[in-house]
Order: sequence, then structure tokens, then C-alpha cells
Amino acid sequence: MILLLSLSFRNTPQKIREYFAFEKGEKERLLKSLCNEEIIDEAAVLITCNRTEIYISTGKDKGTGSIINLILEKCEAIIGHTIENLRDYLLCYTGKGAVSHIYKVSAGLDSMVIGEDQILGQVKDAIEFARECNTAGLYLNTLFRDAVTEAKKIKTETLISKSGVSTATLALRAAKDVLLSFDEKKLLIIGASGKIGNIVLKNALSYDFSNIYVTKRRHNIEMSPNGADRVSIIEYHDRYNYINEADIIISATGGPHFTLTKEHIENNIIKENKKVFIDLALPCDIDERIKDVNNIYYYNMDDMKKFADENNEKKKLSIEKANSMVEEGVEKFLKWALFQENLKVFSDTVENLEKEMSRIGEKKTLEHLFYRIRDNGSLEALQSIIDIFSV
Repeated sequence: MILLLSLSFRNTPQKIREYFAFEKGEKERLLKSLCNEEIIDEAAVLITCNRTEIYISTGKDKGTGSIINLILEKCEAIIGHTIENLRDYLLCYTGKGAVSHIYKVSAGLDSMVIGEDQILGQVKDAIEFARECNTAGLYLNTLFRDAVTEAKKIKTETLISKSGVSTATLALRAAKDVLLSFDEKKLLIIGASGKIGNIVLKNALSYDFSNIYVTKRRHNIEMSPNGADRVSIIEYHDRYNYINEADIIISATGGPHFTLTKEHIENNIIKENKKVFIDLALPCDIDERIKDVNNIYYYNMDDMKKFADENNEKKKLSIEKANSMVEEGVEKFLKWALFQENLKVFSDTVENLEKEMSRIGEKKTLEHLFYRIRDNGSLEALQSIIDIFSV
């Protein structure tokens, strides 16, 4: 059985999701701790800025309640304390529902921005990390591989990913709603060498910013030659020196601590100037209290959802086709899993048929087999078998 627990933007506030934004070492501890339990055969964890999802494969008939309790205990052990009313935010999927969910996630159908491309790479990274931790085996490897394959097919055959919209581009849209124009405006990106920050930078280069300041974690920040002369790479510890100059400040690091605090911001800005602060990190980079400062407009990942609604509305036809393709892929995987789980049944059946053939001959053996199917199977099962042999 495949089981997954999901804490995502759909049902969980950002403040709760932050607890589950496990770092690499914590993810490894969680996966190995889970697979040390007899009830769990395989485990993988998918963590993005909008979700934490834990995937489990088990052949043990212990009931989902026991597994859910175990997963939550392991998570809270890493977090360091219990989280009040955690189950109110939890979505649990099993069997077909779990398989369908990872297919939709991989294709970007469950993303805040429908069809966003970044999630596909994150799904690949999640199963690769589980393999490195020796917690992914036959079932999760096959499930994730097939989900990724189907997602690529969906992105090729539908338009859900054609608009090029991502959370990063929505951030710039949010800023433009406030400032009306980017002409002669200045942008500061904290964490531009990270995945999300680099996407923000690439999109920003297509606008008329007069200057773009970026903090670096490494020197190989990708920049398009077109407009790259407007980009200045600054040291992270100098970030506050540029806040007063910048009209828009976007932070997207992977660090556990604030990159910007209210006290430091108040001391480094001219309060008469309108500024937009956008936090694309999880845990949060920017102290949320800054929204109380005069002329500051503050947005975080939860706020991005309303900017995604219009974009998602335009993709309805593509979403319908993509969902249909997901259903086909899910059915294919479930048939594979059912066959895999019953290999011994098929092996024993072949062995018994061979014995019967040697005793009464091939013709009578096959006749007896068909009568057995007729007498013991349901009407629907019998019709399915007739359809197969009629092809």
C-alpha cells in the first residue's frame, strides 16, 4: 500500500508549514527513522516552499491510523515539540488516491501556479535523495519514475506549462500592482543564486529596472547577457545598505533565520518612500512585523495564491486534458502494482496448469480453467476476460 501525508498551501498555513521545512540532515534522519520501523518498507519526503509530503510504502496490514501516528511522532521528534491541532491541517491519501496525488503534483496540477515547472525537478530530487538514504525501493522508485514520465508527457501535450508563470513571476506581478511600473525602479534580490531567486532574477531582466542588486552565495549566478549590465552583485552582509535605495526587496534563501528584521529595516529606510517586500522562502526570510511600518507592502507565499487564481482560470481546458492523462497513468501504475503483489499467485497457477496438462492434456486443462473463471468470477470480471480474448 502507498500512503502519504500532505501539508500544503491548500490546507496548511505558512506558519505551520515552516516547522516541516526540514533541512537535508533532518530529512535523512526522518527517512531512516521511518524505515527502521517494521511497519514501513519504503519512505520518501518531498519538501518545497509550498508543501511537505511524506510518502510511505508498506506491505503490512496494520491500518493507516498506526502509520499516521508513527509518522507524526517522528516528525515532531525532529521539530522538538508537539504542534497543536496538527491533524486539522493534515491531508492523508492511500492507495489510488496517493498514486493520483503524486502524478498531479509532478505535473504541476496541484501547484499554487498550475503547470509550474520547478516542481518536477523537486520530485526527481526527492526520490533521488530517498535512494541515497536507502529508503526507496521497488514501489516508490517505480511510482516516482512513472509520475515524472507522465508529467513530462502532460507538459508536452497540453498547454498547462506554456504561459511561463511561476511563483517567482507572480512575485513581480504583486510588486507591479503596488508600484504600477518598474521604469527606473530598483530591485534587491536576496538569495539570487538559489533556485527561486535565480528565476526571479531572470524574469527581472526582462523588465525596465534601472538597477538590480543581488546577494550571492556563489559566483556562478546565471544572468542573461541582455540587461546583465544593470545587475550588481553585492555581499550578503551589505544587504541593509541597499534597502533604502531599492523599491522592491525579494528574499528567497534556504536559511533557517531571518534575512531582514523589522528593527534593522526601520533603521535603514526613509519611511516616506513606498517599498514592496516579498518573502519567497520557507521558513520565512523577512520579519512579518514589517507590514506595520508605514509605506511598506509585505507579501509572503500564502499571499501569492490570490495572484495565481487568474492564471489558473485561463488553463481550464488544459487542466481537464491533463487530469484525464493522469487517470490513465494512475491506472497503469495500479495494474503494475497489483500484478507485482500477486507474482506468487501467477507462478503457482502456471505450476498447477503444467501438472494438469501432464495429467489430462492441454485442451481439458484450458477448458477447466475457463469454467473455473466462469463459475467463480463476477459478471464484470468474466466480461473483462472475454474482452481481452476477443482482441
